[in-house]
Amino acid sequence: MRLLAARAAGAFGELVLTCGIVLTFFAVYGLYGTDGEIEEQQARLSTVWATTTAPAAVPASREEAEPVSRMSIPRLKKSWVVVEGVSQKALRRGPGHYPETAHPGQEGNFAVAAHRIPAFFWDLDRLREGDPIVVRTRGASYVYRVTEQLVVTPDAVDVLAADPGERLLTLTTCHPKMANHQRLVVHAELAETVRKDV
Repeated sequence: MRLLAARAAGAFGELVLTCGIVLTFFAVYGLYGTDGEIEEQQARLSTVWATTTAPAAVPASREEAEPVSRMSIPRLKKSWVVVEGVSQKALRRGPGHYPETAHPGQEGNFAVAAHRIPAFFWDLDRLREGDPIVVRTRGASYVYRVTEQLVVTPDAVDVLAADPGERLLTLTTCHPKMANHQRLVVHAELAETVRKDV
């Protein structure tokens, strides 16, 4: 009887260990395994961005997951094509613009969300006050400077608001890493606008 119990305990232990290894594999794949797919999506979006001859003015509406701007964060040595929308479809392609918020350079709050994975906003917490975030549209480049960083609950939608006259950028992602019960928020203010000849 003891031998049977020992064998059952051993088999159970092996099963738990195997499940742990499989779950670890899926967690690692979720963080790093999709990087190749994301790079491919971003390369396609870059091509669309480079070859589209859309007007500089912001259209009244955009299709979900369509490129809307380019964003770079020098401190993180990262840049992306930002797409329209914050659905799972859109956020698989790149950081997504909250449709109900302002567009780059406009009065209001240009708000962008992205997954907390290495390809996107993994190190967003490394940003410091004064760090530049550059957003490029077809008509101009906008340099925003980080003003604050905070952690909020997912229902704190007031972080997307702006007072009259403000021209803000807000970045949001899950917090802490590998969890989603809070949101990391980075606020920035427009510091410089460079118009392009169109």
